[in-house]
Amino acid sequence: MDIIKDNIPPGQSVAANTSAALSELERRHFDRVLALALEIGTGLLSCGASVSRVEIAVERVCLSCGAEEVNVFALPSMVLCSIKLGDGSEVSQMKRNYDVSNNFRKMERYNQLSRDFCAKKITASEAEAQVRALRGDKCCKNYMVVTGGALLSGAFAVFFGGGLADILPAAIVGGVMAWVNILLSRRDFNSYAGTFVTSFLGGILSILLSRLFIACGMSCSVSMIMIGTIMGVVPGLLICNAVRDMFSGDIYSGAFEFLNGVLAILALAAGYGASLFLLRGVVEYIEPAVRVGAAYYAYSVISCFFGACGVALLFNCAPKKIAVGAGNIIFTYVIYLLLMEFNGDIFTANFVATLFAATVAEALARVFKAPSTIFLVPAIIAFVPGGSLYYAMNGLVTGEMSAAVDYGKAAGLSLLGFSVAISFVSALFQLTHPLKGKAAIKRFLRLKAQKQNQNNIQGKD
Repeated sequence: MDIIKDNIPPGQSVAANTSAALSELERRHFDRVLALALEIGTGLLSCGASVSRVEIAVERVCLSCGAEEVNVFALPSMVLCSIKLGDGSEVSQMKRNYDVSNNFRKMERYNQLSRDFCAKKITASEAEAQVRALRGDKCCKNYMVVTGGALLSGAFAVFFGGGLADILPAAIVGGVMAWVNILLSRRDFNSYAGTFVTSFLGGILSILLSRLFIACGMSCSVSMIMIGTIMGVVPGLLICNAVRDMFSGDIYSGAFEFLNGVLAILALAAGYGASLFLLRGVVEYIEPAVRVGAAYYAYSVISCFFGACGVALLFNCAPKKIAVGAGNIIFTYVIYLLLMEFNGDIFTANFVATLFAATVAEALARVFKAPSTIFLVPAIIAFVPGGSLYYAMNGLVTGEMSAAVDYGKAAGLSLLGFSVAISFVSALFQLTHPLKGKAAIKRFLRLKAQKQNQNNIQGKD
């Protein structure tokens, strides 16, 4: 049983618009279809899915229920969809998205729900019930998110050159920032203001804790603590989605997301910069640890792995998916290290390593029927230029403009390197796909849905 059976008497087809009564039934049918499709679409958006994935999911749902022509337009803040009826008229609905979070497990459940419904494994009523349940279910525990923030910050403090003494203060600050972010999200706090507040608080706590640990006789670097905590609030997922959408043809949506990411970075920089300016007389800088040879590689790879696991926990990734993507995380960063050792070019190292990570993520996504974002983001989080952003901000605060420009340039090259690589792999998988791109995918889905509906009608007869 499906939506068509729920609304149309036995023996009649939605496509057979032979009477006013049937036309009204068709309109009510697609009103219900659109409502379900938009619930799934905005649900995916709220979890951090890319706009292109949302549009395809909405269109799949509509086509699987008998729609002959579907037009979908999505932005990070809304989804609009229109279905053309048999009499030439259209049914349109729009749904706003007010909730923004990075929740990989919930994204995966929305994605699986759309797949199950399109494959007729569940009925319309069951799908609607699951959507209602998902809407009210965070699919995560707050303590896991806080643990992820602490693990991420502590690991990346070491990753960027900190000592073992920097792990504890960085973990404390990272956990507090994750907890504050949860509290702000419950009150529908403006996202940019929330980023500023969280970053400002993180900067203040990093400075004060570093001085406390120094007073206790421990060599604690405020720079390394701040860089570790910055990695938890840098909008890496947002920028990845923006680049992917722009190269998928969704220029307007991708540009909107990219601008959103840039504004988030500016809010982040303003928060940490304000804390450094206000407590500039308290800050005591300690040079990062100098590691060479095997010690450098061991510290880098191990801290990168634990930092990536922290990101996965912070984004509520399922433990099974973390284990599956562990190899991608390690091999991706090893490739980056080798390229930096023998080539030394930031752009090339980021591009080639991300190329490998994105290719593996796309392959894992097809094997496990899950969004590739789940496998990609943890693997490339180490390339997000948290260290460069910090030193650029610090240069602006201390008046060292040449250093600020140099680090800003390094941050830009890093972002450009992994952005171009992600775009290249996305385009490559579209070209090598037997359907040859989004337009062909739409035609294939339409023909498949029409054939399935014809088989259903013949089965009834």
